[in-house]
Amino acid sequence: MSEAFSKKQEEIAGEDQPAAPLGAPPRELLEEQARRVPANLRKRFESAFAAWKAAWNRGGLAFHSDPRTRAVGKESDRLITMGPAILPLVVEKLADPENFFALQLYDALQRDPNLVVHIPPDDPRILEGEQGRARRVVQAWLAR
Repeated sequence: MSEAFSKKQEEIAGEDQPAAPLGAPPRELLEEQARRVPANLRKRFESAFAAWKAAWNRGGLAFHSDPRTRAVGKESDRLITMGPAILPLVVEKLADPENFFALQLYDALQRDPNLVVHIPPDDPRILEGEQGRARRVVQAWLAR
């Protein structure tokens, strides 16, 4: 391991870290917010999200490490057309570490720039990857 990488890890360790997987109270709050979305929209979202998630590792997408590639295609478009009303559902999905690709959907729908988490390439938090950014988005959403 390089000395520079080790130093970055030490810097991150001393900073505000995103929490590990969400505990019961935050998860309950996310579920409560998701239940406020009209039932018909929740049903459409769940169906469309399942189709989109299945497409994440299908065909050429399976070989792309760039998460932005998951934001193209009819499955993604179907979700985007549902608009910001589905944001509570998207954030609830982001609470599951396996759904970090949903950041692309969140970023496309979120109109409040204070709730979009951008990490510059020279920021030590970049080492957390998209999974860390997803946790930070969930934290920002809950703190609003």
